[in-house]
Amino acid sequence: VLISTNGTEYRNITIRLNLLESQVNFLNNQVEMVVGTPLREVIIWDTINKKNHRFIFSEYIETTDKPEKDFYELLETGRAQLYKQHKKIMREDRPYNSATYEQTIQTNIRYFVLIGGQWKKVTKIKDLVTVLSDKKNEVQQHINTKRLSGDSQEDFQAVISYYNSLFTQQKA
Repeated sequence: VLISTNGTEYRNITIRLNLLESQVNFLNNQVEMVVGTPLREVIIWDTINKKNHRFIFSEYIETTDKPEKDFYELLETGRAQLYKQHKKIMREDRPYNSATYEQTIQTNIRYFVLIGGQWKKVTKIKDLVTVLSDKKNEVQQHINTKRLSGDSQEDFQAVISYYNSLFTQQKA
């Protein structure tokens, strides 16, 4: 699903999310084209794992800070939102004694938390204790109890989900 800036949805389109150039490509009569309409969101269905992947374009992330121009995968929603950036970098190397260059694409994974309108980069699980400072003790205890190391996306998601659950419990 492609969602334009005015909210129009385009469904059931064969697309490719080009994270190297922050653009979306689609097929039109078996010809690959680039989406010209500015997009707010791209939702891709993972048919193997049976889950959706939501990518929000940086201009539509409601923050006082300006995120780098890119599509960010939204992993958790609530009072604190967790985003994942799949940062793609093109590298050109010339092997020793060769006349040609070899191109490789390197992917760096970065995590960000949006809380209170502020965009915070988190590199390790302990950064979440600082970012989620209003529930610092509870978050630290949860990390220790569950023995979360921060080595995986699931660990970051577990902490943000737990943090958000603290506020839904208070309302109940």
